[in-house]
Amino acid sequence: MQLKSYHKKTSTLASAVIISLAALASSNVYAADAVSPKDWVGSDNVVSLGETITANESGLKSAYTGNPNLNFSAWAHTGDWFVFQNTNLADVSVTVSGAAGFAPGLTVWATGAAKFDGGTEGFGSEISAAGFGTPHSLNATGAMGDAGTLWMANDQGGNVIETLGYAVSGPAAFTAADTGWGETIFTGAHDVSVTNTFENGVTGSTGANVATLTFNDLASGWYAVYVGGTNHASAGGAFELTVSAVPEAETWAMLLAGLGLVGWRLRRSPTDSCEAAA
Repeated sequence: MQLKSYHKKTSTLASAVIISLAALASSNVYAADAVSPKDWVGSDNVVSLGETITANESGLKSAYTGNPNLNFSAWAHTGDWFVFQNTNLADVSVTVSGAAGFAPGLTVWATGAAKFDGGTEGFGSEISAAGFGTPHSLNATGAMGDAGTLWMANDQGGNVIETLGYAVSGPAAFTAADTGWGETIFTGAHDVSVTNTFENGVTGSTGANVATLTFNDLASGWYAVYVGGTNHASAGGAFELTVSAVPEAETWAMLLAGLGLVGWRLRRSPTDSCEAAA
């Protein structure tokens, strides 16, 4: 018996779609922009030595932590995202100062040579213990690769390379058993970096309505910041975010030495001129 072979013609449009899908699969391309960064004052997101950039927004009471419906994990779409570029090796402080009803929390991530791309909604089909996908719920304190971070992690759904530190001013004491992604969230400032690629130490402080992270020798490059409230019993409110770059102590020493040399030369000039005239 002769077997008949059938050949389906594929339209040009269908072929193009198939080729595009194959290219996406082979090159690990993803759809970014799951979250969008807010603007800085004057649209200035670049900080250089001796400079400070500022942003002003209004924050919800528990977008960072404290919401029992999310098992106390962060909610990306209700908090505020920012990106900034550091142009020189410097000690950089990131501070959130809130109104009386806003107890801020913040995390800073490094994205290296590229600006944060916003991540990919639902990447990896991760679901939190509270039943939410990413980044409706996200792990804002864990290392890249931990549960709840794949949507934004480099070579996964985004381009974030490393979590550097987080600070919480509200009454947080949540262990892995409490949270949506098994992360820990505690009041205070915390260095959670796993390498010294982007900084040489993270310190900071927190108060009733303020949270600060300071990065020693922060490398030049792009960084992402997430800000949200950390007290579910509060009202939320306005806040100011500032990023300030201070030259390293060695840089100040060299500058002062240079100024001293210039001053010495200026003081010597009149004497030298008189001696030459004589």
